[in-house]
Parts: sequence; structure tokens; C-alpha cells
Amino acid sequence: MRIVEKLPAFPAVKPRLRGLQAEAYELLKTASVDRPVLKVDLAGETVATAKRAFTAAAKILKGGVQSRLADDNTLLVKWLSSPRGKGYAQRAGATIIHATESVEAEAKRLWSLRDERGAYERLSENIKRGLRISAKRNLSRRSR
Repeated sequence: MRIVEKLPAFPAVKPRLRGLQAEAYELLKTASVDRPVLKVDLAGETVATAKRAFTAAAKILKGGVQSRLADDNTLLVKWLSSPRGKGYAQRAGATIIHATESVEAEAKRLWSLRDERGAYERLSENIKRGLRISAKRNLSRRSR
């Protein structure tokens, strides 16, 4: 590796889109409000490469894209006028704390579904703990 030239700062002109990104840019400019979804033939390109190209082109156009692979190996690209946020940047949901009585009632119900003999109160703490975990999971699923 060698230095080609030393510059005082980054160039004032931003780098232009080249290759597949330039093609994606031209295709995105044809998207309209009434027909925002483009069906694109990949023509030998990989899906990941095409998705990255459309994302880069949308960034230049100050918008966003949503893309899916269609059944006939074409790429469906939807133009979004506002950029998409990251999927993992969502706010965490509130922690659900169940009442002790409802957890115990659900644990007893789960024990009664088993075909085993014996009262719930006489079980070992380890078995009760497992039943309480399952009861909390069931209650959380019901509350959604």
C-alpha cells in the first residue's frame, strides 16, 4: 500500500454512484406515488448486492426502500419517501409482572392437566418452580 496524494480535506464533491448503484438510482427515480413498487430482474446479480445498491440509491434520494424476493426470482422494491429506521432500534416493551395468586392458580391448573397423583402443595420446590415458570409464560402469552 502506498500514498498516492495528500489532501488538505475531503473533496467538496461527493463521490458519484457507479455501477449497480447508479442503475438502482435511475430505477428509483421512475417510481411514482401511485405505483411505488418496482419489480426488478436481477440479471445475474445476487439478492444482497441488489438490496445494498437500492439502499444506497435511496439514501442519495433522501428516502428509503423496502425489498422482498418474489416467487419468480425477481426483486420487489418499494420506494418509501422517508428513510426507514433500524429494525433493532425499537423501544423495549414493558415488563409484565403477574400477581402471585394468578401464577399459583395457573401452576395448579398445569399440575392438574398431568395424569399424576398427589396434591400440588406436597410437590418439591424444584417441580413447583418449573410449573411457576410455565405458568408465567402462559400468562404472558395470554396478555398479548
